[in-house]
Amino acid sequence: MSTVVLDVMQWSQLDHIADVRPIDDSDAECLEEIRLVLAKHKCLDRFGVTLLHSHFDVADDEMMLETTDLERREHLVRPVKRSWLQDRGVTAQTTVVSFDAHGYNQNCGCDPRASGHHHK
Repeated sequence: MSTVVLDVMQWSQLDHIADVRPIDDSDAECLEEIRLVLAKHKCLDRFGVTLLHSHFDVADDEMMLETTDLERREHLVRPVKRSWLQDRGVTAQTTVVSFDAHGYNQNCGCDPRASGHHHK
């Protein structure tokens, strides 16, 4: 059994959305191979693919955090200070990862509180 270690990757290392090639038919072969690996591991209903990009710089002492407002049906992703998470005892549930030569990195996390998610 392997141990998974998540290193935080700053969104500021990602290219701006205006400079990222959109997902298109030229990605079909790669996406199919990913689908086959997910199927092999019975994870088709657990993992997907996201286009890695940024919209603004994220400081070294920040991370992107997802929160949800059920009443307004809004899902917000915003940078927060890591100290904000630590001060509140929040461990962000990883939702977006990227890969590099050393493994994979946490790109974004969701604020999981009492009922599994923090709803404002």
